[in-house]
Amino acid sequence: MERKDSILTVVIGIITAVCGYMFGLDYLKIAESGLTLSSIVLAVYIAAIIGLINSELAKRMKNTVATPRNDKTQLGVLVLYFKIAIFFSVGTILVSSLILLLSFSNNRESFIVVSIWSVLSVIGLVFYVENLVFLIIILRFMLNRQIWDT
Repeated sequence: MERKDSILTVVIGIITAVCGYMFGLDYLKIAESGLTLSSIVLAVYIAAIIGLINSELAKRMKNTVATPRNDKTQLGVLVLYFKIAIFFSVGTILVSSLILLLSFSNNRESFIVVSIWSVLSVIGLVFYVENLVFLIIILRFMLNRQIWDT
């Protein structure tokens, strides 16, 4: 992964987690949107991967160095981005589903349940935001390669 993208995702994840915790944000309010977003994003990733298979762009990316240290090709970086993005998409689906299932429970009075709910909400928010970040990173990466490397 490119250094600037690594720093960006970590910083955004930390800011999201801190804001979610400090303001007591409840992920339940956007859990259904999280499921929808993740499903759409996952479909976009799968379509992009299928579109890349045996394409001329993929062949060029396989032979083009992406990092200044010459240790990764553009295709290798893109594959890594897809792996991480798919992790966050599936994670968002799992956390959103869990939050929605747990919301039917009326027993949110104990400290342990409130703590678990807060942690799940923060994790859900971070995964949701990272989905958006990786969607932007992948689209930027692919558009830059498609437009400028032709």
